[in-house]
Amino acid sequence: MKTQYVELVDAIATLGSLAAAAKALNKSQPAITKALQKVEGELGVVLFHRGPGGVVPTLEGQPVIERCQRIRRDLKKLTEDIAQSRGDYTGSISVVVSPLAALKIVPQVARRFQNRFPGIELRITGGHAPQAFRGLRSGEADFVIGPAPDDVSRAGLHAEVLLSTSIAFLAGSRSPLQEMTRPEDLLDARWAVIGPSSRPPLYKEFFRHHGHEGPEPSIRSDSILSILAILECSDVVCSFPSLIADDVTKRWDVSALPVDLSMLRVDIALTWTRERLLTPAALAFADIVREEGRAVSGI
Repeated sequence: MKTQYVELVDAIATLGSLAAAAKALNKSQPAITKALQKVEGELGVVLFHRGPGGVVPTLEGQPVIERCQRIRRDLKKLTEDIAQSRGDYTGSISVVVSPLAALKIVPQVARRFQNRFPGIELRITGGHAPQAFRGLRSGEADFVIGPAPDDVSRAGLHAEVLLSTSIAFLAGSRSPLQEMTRPEDLLDARWAVIGPSSRPPLYKEFFRHHGHEGPEPSIRSDSILSILAILECSDVVCSFPSLIADDVTKRWDVSALPVDLSMLRVDIALTWTRERLLTPAALAFADIVREEGRAVSGI
């Protein structure tokens, strides 16, 4: 497939219509339609369903579209790499961060990096394992700063541990749960989990350590603000990294339960894919993250 066809497929998939792709590529819509038909004819696959509201990838076309988008991102990084090696520091770095990283690591990293590389755009989004690692493999993200990948998610990734944190169980400050200290007391509690359903609840390790299976979560949310708002006005409990628990309890009407959680720890890592070379700016970004991670951990 020719490079211009890769660009064409990527533009149509990203913008959602032939008209929008034609405008972005400075082509006429009939020319875009003809070029797409040629690509589909050569591949023997219909890539998009056409409709009055735009286009939607077909089931057979989705893998082709994803590969085209990955090639486009790789070509963009290659262009950035060449420019940066000549001293022209432009381009972007995309980072997916966990709540702990967003509060404790990213602010100083962003300040230092932007002072050194003002021409590089930092694109920071929140995310949770294991979905966050999919962005690394697709090329949508350059780094993930958050819990280290487990054995299942680790394939093809390089994870460098920055720090380790203990865990706290948080609930509303006026919740009856604040008086409970035994694992048995918390078996009937309603539990919230930050992150997707594919992420095993960390609190279950606490219960298994004490010989219990532990309850299933009653609430899941990718939004830490939603969880905190729920904790304030209910008897729901949720696990948080201890490194941000103090910050959270100062801003929200929540408190840590008086429970021994010494058996629970989480490694926070800087993770990237082994398949893709890092640009000079990305290497410098990683160095700053390492330094700030050590600062947070007190090393």
